[in-house]
Amino acid sequence: MSKRKRVGIAIDMTPMCDVAFLLLIFFMSTTQFKPPEEVAVTLPVSSSEIHVPETGVIILTVNREGRWFIGGEDGQAQEMQKSDLVSAISNWRARNPAAVMVVKGDKTTEFGAVSDLMDALAESKALRFNLMTDLKQKGSAAAAAPAAH
Repeated sequence: MSKRKRVGIAIDMTPMCDVAFLLLIFFMSTTQFKPPEEVAVTLPVSSSEIHVPETGVIILTVNREGRWFIGGEDGQAQEMQKSDLVSAISNWRARNPAAVMVVKGDKTTEFGAVSDLMDALAESKALRFNLMTDLKQKGSAAAAAPAAH
């Protein structure tokens, strides 16, 4: 018996690489990693490295003008009046009692607006909450990632 010579097969991988890079570019250009914030605030800087959970949070925001907003992790926020602070906090906590309360205050906000929010938290029996800040980088005041106290 004679051995037959094996014929080699060459597969061109160029089209598959092209498709892989096109998919990579597509997903990189269409993905949103962080939902846009409805109420943008400039957070104060701290050295705390405790991170806020991604889900199960109730975010209380005080903007530069001293207006109050409440919302969840989806980025949607509704404005609250001073007279409605306690009832709005209680309603949101009733929807999700295990949610972590996070207070985001603009660093230029007057303390009175933040104090009113903390009083409303105490009155609605939400005694545990986190204050969100930006992480202070060593040697600079630049912000890196949101942290909580």
